[in-house]
Amino acid sequence: MKIWISEEQGDEKIIAYIDQTIYSGNPKPANIDACVTDLKTGVIPSVNFIGIPLNYLKEINLQEGKQYIEVLFGGSSSENLRIKDSKKRTEVFDYFKNNIPNAAFSTEKYSRLKAGKKPLIAIAVLLIIFLWTFYYAIGIEQGNDYEAEGGLAALVLVLASLGIKKLFLLFAFLFAITLIALIRKIKNPPITEKLIIKR
Repeated sequence: MKIWISEEQGDEKIIAYIDQTIYSGNPKPANIDACVTDLKTGVIPSVNFIGIPLNYLKEINLQEGKQYIEVLFGGSSSENLRIKDSKKRTEVFDYFKNNIPNAAFSTEKYSRLKAGKKPLIAIAVLLIIFLWTFYYAIGIEQGNDYEAEGGLAALVLVLASLGIKKLFLLFAFLFAITLIALIRKIKNPPITEKLIIKR
């Protein structure tokens, strides 16, 4: 049996491993001590608690830079055990690694392409919006009138009305931020520690 308690905002208030089941819960602060006492005596709180038995577990992942431990279970379900403190995250993961039977440990390092996938998609989307907006901006400066019902087209027209120079500055700034994110991701691909539960 092992129980971790956190009062950090955004964290799981209670994480526990009892009788080959992972529990996580977020009781009200005033009820934390009572919930811990219940857990220690074998009583599982029924409100704001989830229990994942060992026979449902498929995989537990700890990815560098993410403030949670991902628990995969059942068909395609997952639960994120949110723990902001990196030392505590590692402690919880290591406990699972050493105490969950039939768990095979491995380390996966993302390829540069996989690491940069999201920033690359963001750059592609930005480029499409930029070209679309630039097209309308040229038309507006030539005296054309455009109408949009709403949604993305309306946003594009609002941006286009800023004028070509301001548009270039705005998108240059957005591209620069995304490019910096891409370079950082590619230079430092995240590493994921994995526990695969064998049947």
